Amino acid sequence: MRTWLVTALLLTILASPMLEKTSILEDLDDNLQFSSPIQATISPISGWTSGGEEITITGSGFSDLAFSNITDDGINHQWVDSTADYTDQAGEWNSMAVDSNGHVHVVHINGGNYQIRHSVYDGTSWNSATIMNCGHTYCWDVDMVIDDNDELHAAYTTYNTNYETLVYLHYDGTSWSDTEVSVSANFGPVGIAVDSNNHPHISHAVSGQYCGDGLRLASYTGSTWTYHSVDIGSNRGCDSDIVIDENDNIYISYQVRDQSKLKVATDKSGSWDLFTADSGASSSSLYPGYMTSMVMDSQGQLHIAHFDDKDDDLRYSTGITNGPWTTTIVEHSGHTGRQPSIAVDFADNPHIVYHSWNGFVLRYATLNSATSSWTTSTISNTDVGDGDSLFIDQNGIMHVSYYDGDSEVMNYATKSTGLSQTNEIRVQFGQYGSVIGTVVDDTTITVTTPVSGLTPGTIDITLWDKDDNSHILSSTFEFISQDDLDNDGVLNANDDCPNDAGTSTQDLTGCPDDDGDGYSNSGDAFPSDYSEYADTDGDGVGDNADAFPSDATETTDSDGDGVGDNSDAFPNDSSENTDSDGDGVGDNSDAFPSNAFEQADSDGDGVGDNSDDFPNDAGETTDSDGDGVGDNSDAFPMNAFEIFDSDDDGVGDNSDAFPNDASETVDSDGDGVGDNSDAYPNDASQTTDVDTDGDGVNDVNDLCSNTLENAAVDANGCSAMQLDADSDGVEDTEDDFPLDATQWLDSDGDGYGDNWGQSAWNESRMSDWTGVFITGALQADYCPDIAGNSTTDGYFGCLDTDGNGIADLFEQDETNETDATNETELPVDTDGDGVSDIEDNCPATSPGTIVDAQGCELDESQDEEESNSAFESFFSGDSGTVTTTVGIGAILLALFTLLQTNAVAAILPDTFRWVQVLRKNSKLTKEERNELTYLQSLVQAYHSNPEELAEELVNLKGDLTARFTNNQIKKETREKLLVLIEELQSSTPNELYQIAHNDAYFGLSEVINTGERTKLLDEKLAMSDTEGQQHQTEAPSAYSLGELDDKGTYWLEWPEGSGTWYYRYSPEDDWSIYEN
Repeated sequence: MRTWLVTALLLTILASPMLEKTSILEDLDDNLQFSSPIQATISPISGWTSGGEEITITGSGFSDLAFSNITDDGINHQWVDSTADYTDQAGEWNSMAVDSNGHVHVVHINGGNYQIRHSVYDGTSWNSATIMNCGHTYCWDVDMVIDDNDELHAAYTTYNTNYETLVYLHYDGTSWSDTEVSVSANFGPVGIAVDSNNHPHISHAVSGQYCGDGLRLASYTGSTWTYHSVDIGSNRGCDSDIVIDENDNIYISYQVRDQSKLKVATDKSGSWDLFTADSGASSSSLYPGYMTSMVMDSQGQLHIAHFDDKDDDLRYSTGITNGPWTTTIVEHSGHTGRQPSIAVDFADNPHIVYHSWNGFVLRYATLNSATSSWTTSTISNTDVGDGDSLFIDQNGIMHVSYYDGDSEVMNYATKSTGLSQTNEIRVQFGQYGSVIGTVVDDTTITVTTPVSGLTPGTIDITLWDKDDNSHILSSTFEFISQDDLDNDGVLNANDDCPNDAGTSTQDLTGCPDDDGDGYSNSGDAFPSDYSEYADTDGDGVGDNADAFPSDATETTDSDGDGVGDNSDAFPNDSSENTDSDGDGVGDNSDAFPSNAFEQADSDGDGVGDNSDDFPNDAGETTDSDGDGVGDNSDAFPMNAFEIFDSDDDGVGDNSDAFPNDASETVDSDGDGVGDNSDAYPNDASQTTDVDTDGDGVNDVNDLCSNTLENAAVDANGCSAMQLDADSDGVEDTEDDFPLDATQWLDSDGDGYGDNWGQSAWNESRMSDWTGVFITGALQADYCPDIAGNSTTDGYFGCLDTDGNGIADLFEQDETNETDATNETELPVDTDGDGVSDIEDNCPATSPGTIVDAQGCELDESQDEEESNSAFESFFSGDSGTVTTTVGIGAILLALFTLLQTNAVAAILPDTFRWVQVLRKNSKLTKEERNELTYLQSLVQAYHSNPEELAEELVNLKGDLTARFTNNQIKKETREKLLVLIEELQSSTPNELYQIAHNDAYFGLSEVINTGERTKLLDEKLAMSDTEGQQHQTEAPSAYSLGELDDKGTYWLEWPEGSGTWYYRYSPEDDWSIYEN
């Protein structure tokens, strides 16, 4: 407690002098004087003691004493634009300022002619002239400032093939001059300002890549240029602007591009200090500092407008160099904020004009000090605003120059800020009191004398400046009183209210007029409102302020559209006055004036934008599934995952594994084959996904097609039967005849099997020959120890030197044998057609001609039919067959008749084939034989691989058609080949195997003429005589399988139906005869 008392006492002692000092100041108050009397004159030098008279004080230095008073007229001013320079592409880059006479100056670049021009507006018209040419190269982003002497200073950059140049321009009021300041400047925007000596200073980037190699300042000393490196480094220093304060401190805004920063440099401390005004969280999150424009307000605070090249926004940064900086986004609707230009008004509020690529318009933004929010609007539409400049003059008028890209001219827009600044000062009239006077300019003050009501006298006039310092004027003022009872300055004789002081002059004179509007209080409907005195409609609003003085329901028409604000749904919009649906959008602008939910129909489809999922697409209105595709175009309007159904199978393309195949939608195993076609939909290793024979192995991996149903198979899809296709006990891989159960070895490799099926051959078989007797053995090799080519009468595989099909060992010498009566045994056949002259109705037939039984030429189709019928009849026992078909002579007739008897037929070899005797000669053309030979080669090459054979046949069909079209083969050849191809395409693998080894199928077998037929018959009869009777049947082949009983024994009846049985215990054993 004691400590607190001591502390309180000390504070009281310390505070006592300050309290006493304050009391002294209050006593002195308006009697303080800080300067000698100001030399000034007053006019008039006297006035009534009642005061209220305007006097003028004339002197010098009044501007420095005054304080500013800013007022807003509250009027919604509008932009007014016009064309400043009609020269082609004038104003592509420009800079604007206003001189002390109010003349507007614009220095700009003419892109069309590569010129720099100067345009001046004197308040009446524009005058433009060319300053200089750029030298057939481009000039960039000129900047300009006007000094205290109304001289113009400008700077720009240009380039040629050797270097980039910084150029300075100066206008002394009469002519222009130019100076090359630097040849190492980076081509791009620069900034220029003048100091208190009107010397120019230019900020620019050092020549280098991208943003340049650093920030540099070029300063003119009055006689030479000096250079200062402010911030040297790669990719920095570009897009700069410069301001100089009243103490000649320099401030430069610029970009450090590789760090994505907006920086400010100042020499205020005596050396260059760098500060960051704006940056992102990282170098890639924000790209601020493009196209900076900077201004300083009356409080020394900097305001910078700049463009963010990352998000394409207009940004505003403000602060002081050694204090905090704040940044706001002025506008971010699309690509906007390019080429900003900033200025501040009397109240230090920032104003920005800029170019928006969102519509290519010129935009304007200002900061509302009351709400601390930005208000934006459009100054001009239709591809304008690229290259703009803003300046606010001393009267609060904004001036904007900009490039009109549509018309390729420079335009000029102006608008009042609504603010007015008056310089004021407090004027004290001695003991009569003080009033506020207006400082008209540096030499003039106007003021109204105070209403004193005191005794007359002469008093001193004192000026109190903005810092509350007093300045006594050298001249005095005298107050004079007259015969005025109420001392209101109106003589009693003229005073309508002689006992009541007043100033009224309109309805009455000298009567009280509280609001000083000239109307007496008694005659003033608004005695306290200077601006009003009458209220015709009695609505409480004076006629002067009442836009509808005769309408008691209306007083204001803010937008001047003729509709009172009370009735006007949009009192501040002259284009609207009604809002039928109450949605806040006027009927004139509302595409749906009766629908509060809708206002616009951008695509004109009759559906409002709020309800239209596609407001800019007249073909769409709804997106039911919210996938961004309209229902009209969406094949699946209720499925956000799907849009298209290319194959119209009801499954969307995103879900359809086969979007272009209506028969497939799913590929469960991902093997590229749809489940519908995939026999193994869950096995990705199966690619063909077809198991034709249903053995569980797909066709691609199945080495054995057509497996019997339910047969056990190995991993290759082969059953035991298929491994031995002919079931002869020898697997196909070891079987020379895999499809012939009667043959499996071909020792001499001539294509004929070692096994034989005629018991008559038993004795002729050598002991060291391979092969066994097999009943019904096909194509048995009569000579298995030597490769041969004989084919006649089943005697295959023997040497046939002359190639006539008859084995050499059976060839007969050609003699004309006679009997005992010296008669030839064979009838005479002069033309050699196989029909004896006795029976030949056409004895002179050409050699090789095919004839009928009468020896006459036979039609091919008839021959085919007759030969077939003859063959059938012959073996059926028809005795008329030979005599009507062959007709080779009386002896042959008798011989054929004999051969038809059962007794003689029984002694002939089983393999004797009369078809070779009866077959007609081939009539194939050379072209047909060539094509058939190639077809046979294909079948022989690919018969074991049906899939490849099928592909080759398809290719051959196409080739035949192409060559027929090109007249390379005949129609008959193509048709004959196509018939065979179609049969081959439908043949089974077993059939293909037989066909591949059968020349007859292709019509390519050797043919014999009629003479050879007779000789062949003789040889056959001779062979029959040498063969004798069948020998005892040999044991069955070890390759015969037999049947397995339940005890594991194999049984075989051999020959079949003979009642003789053989047995063995394993397939490797030989067969043993079973004896009861």
